[in-house]
Amino acid sequence: MDDLSGHLRTVMRMTFFFLSLCFIGWAVFPDHKPIFGGLILGAAASLVNAFHLSWKVQRIGANAAAKGSKRNNLGFLTRACIGLLAVVVATRYFSFSVYGAVAGLFVAQLATLILGFRSKRRTAARHSSDERGENN
Repeated sequence: MDDLSGHLRTVMRMTFFFLSLCFIGWAVFPDHKPIFGGLILGAAASLVNAFHLSWKVQRIGANAAAKGSKRNNLGFLTRACIGLLAVVVATRYFSFSVYGAVAGLFVAQLATLILGFRSKRRTAARHSSDERGENN
């Protein structure tokens, strides 16, 4: 990805759109508040994970550009703990649905996947398969 901050901004907008739909569902369907509450907490944790992963990728890129020798990883344990914390908070303190919280954890990742497919399709449509312009 050439413009990581632009992609992250688009993922953030898509996640906020999903959160607004969840809040509308919370208001319209009061019987399903535990599910929508879990989705809201899971989506918020998913967005935090996306920001954390973006920060780590930028740090690793800066370290590679500076020819640093420090070994970096993408911090799966930290992101897993954020997801676990969201599920624990959803169930223990708010009595929200575990299934809703776990499903909400995938919102930013799905938004990233959709954005990647859309970006790939746009670049394929712009560039011809013949790079030099010759007709074979």
